[in-house]
Amino acid sequence: MARVVATVVVAVGVLVAALSAQGAASAEPVQAPDPGVPFSSVVYGTGCTYWLTGLVNSRGTVTFWEGKKGYTPRLIGSAEPAGGQATIRWIPRRIGDRYLYTKQNGVRSKLTLARVHQGYGSGGTCIAI
Repeated sequence: MARVVATVVVAVGVLVAALSAQGAASAEPVQAPDPGVPFSSVVYGTGCTYWLTGLVNSRGTVTFWEGKKGYTPRLIGSAEPAGGQATIRWIPRRIGDRYLYTKQNGVRSKLTLARVHQGYGSGGTCIAI
């Protein structure tokens, strides 16, 4: 009887480990991050605040990145997902085209192009020209 119990315990442990490994291997961002629609509808403004959202299909910290061609990407924040998405506050600091993306469990999302111009105002009453 002890052998049967030990065999069942080991089998359940192997099954749980296999399912956990499968979930981690398929975990990835579902789409490119969404910085929302800017007030000016075309460009984002330096110093303005936007909510950057990434859709994900698993648990694990989601990191948000901002990059520019030819430069090392910059970590702009991280968040734990809730309800299949993670959200951070993004404030563009420099003018120019920026590529935004998320990473979760070592997998990178597709890129989102954000055109950043000079921002005027602050927070929700900020516009870019």
